[in-house]
Amino acid sequence: MPTTKVGSHTVYYDSFGAGPPVLFMTGLGSTRMGWWKQIEPFSRKFHVINLDNRDAGDSALCTEPYTIADMAEDTAGVIKNLNLGRTHITGISMGGMIALELAIRHPELVDKLVLVSTTAGGPTNVNAKPEIAALLVGAEEDIETRVRHTYTAIASEGYMAAHPQDLDQIVKNLIAKPMSPESYQRQLGACMAHFYKGVANQLTQIAAPVLVVHGDTDPLIPYPNGEYLAEHIQGARLSTYPGVGHLVPIEAPEQFNREVIEFLG
Repeated sequence: MPTTKVGSHTVYYDSFGAGPPVLFMTGLGSTRMGWWKQIEPFSRKFHVINLDNRDAGDSALCTEPYTIADMAEDTAGVIKNLNLGRTHITGISMGGMIALELAIRHPELVDKLVLVSTTAGGPTNVNAKPEIAALLVGAEEDIETRVRHTYTAIASEGYMAAHPQDLDQIVKNLIAKPMSPESYQRQLGACMAHFYKGVANQLTQIAAPVLVVHGDTDPLIPYPNGEYLAEHIQGARLSTYPGVGHLVPIEAPEQFNREVIEFLG
């Protein structure tokens, strides 16, 4: 199993293809397998590094609370340990929060930045409706029921009903590498701290070229959060996906893959 030590923490990653490095980071409660529609097309042109965050997938479990900044340091450690040099970073949702922290803390490691369905957090954050935010807390349902309910709600309306194979794949991925309630709560705590404090007042420090990708019907991290990022990161470009929810790489993979590959060049 390909792992690397960052401090006392062990990070698992998959590696595909050859060329300029692209590192994928996923969201709350998810694993590297959430990028299943991206790995093959991206690995034709890039060296793809697809990692599991702390407490997720095959990376090491934690016992103490941590922050988004801690996960950014994990990512920086992976880039350094693998001698990747300047690396393209693509992060969705919580992965986008980690990507923002990485670009601010380690600009020398970031080539281009793709921020998908994410937010700068802090007082400018536009929150989800209470019924959607409540899904993050975690119910007492079994994992399959919870995943089907949550992912149907955060995608665009009707998407999962029209694409049951995608929902089945998401369930399969998360059942294969289930996250304990304790691990989930630690990740959720890191996200909630970002929502409260965030990096909105540090966005001017980001020097990398940035593509902001956001669905305009995103129920979980509403579209104005993407607009804010694009408006406050110098030179950033906003790509709006009409009628798409939180799961842009799953809901609109052909457009997403084509656009991001072209942006990374």
